[in-house]
Amino acid sequence: VNGRMVLNREVREALVLDKDEPVTRDVRSWFLPKLRAVLPEVLRRLRMDDLDPGASKRKWLFILDVAVYLNGGFGLAHRDNGVREKNLHPFVSCVYYFHRAPRSFAGGDLLLHDAGRGRGAGTFSRIEPLCNSIVFLPSDCLHEITPVACGAEFGDGRFSINVWIHGSRRSR
Repeated sequence: VNGRMVLNREVREALVLDKDEPVTRDVRSWFLPKLRAVLPEVLRRLRMDDLDPGASKRKWLFILDVAVYLNGGFGLAHRDNGVREKNLHPFVSCVYYFHRAPRSFAGGDLLLHDAGRGRGAGTFSRIEPLCNSIVFLPSDCLHEITPVACGAEFGDGRFSINVWIHGSRRSR
């Protein structure tokens, strides 16, 4: 498996598989149909019903990566809505967690900071990266990933499928 290490400590430190890697293409073809199937309900629950998951592919774009956070890996507080693709805004982000059993790492929790408050306000929700679980959040939600502690083997890390969903609003 080829990958690239993301070392921009202003954002995150993780090994991200190249988008053209066969594993990433296989994950895309397996994962995105499942994601598309649940997206209308996710948008309803997030109170984002004005988004249109039925829009043409040209107006509804899924950016996906597969990442592993190894020992010391982290993600600093950030929002996903700053990155645009093809003039579309990311509205929804999701992360699907998986790892070997038994779990071989500690940390890697997702911290969702309370709306309207910046990092350091001290109020956030902590989500543990449980295997075979998924979290959806509005892309403008301030969030971070706590540092991971694990062994030296690649399989000891915190693995995730990350998706940034770019879309268009329904015409009114």
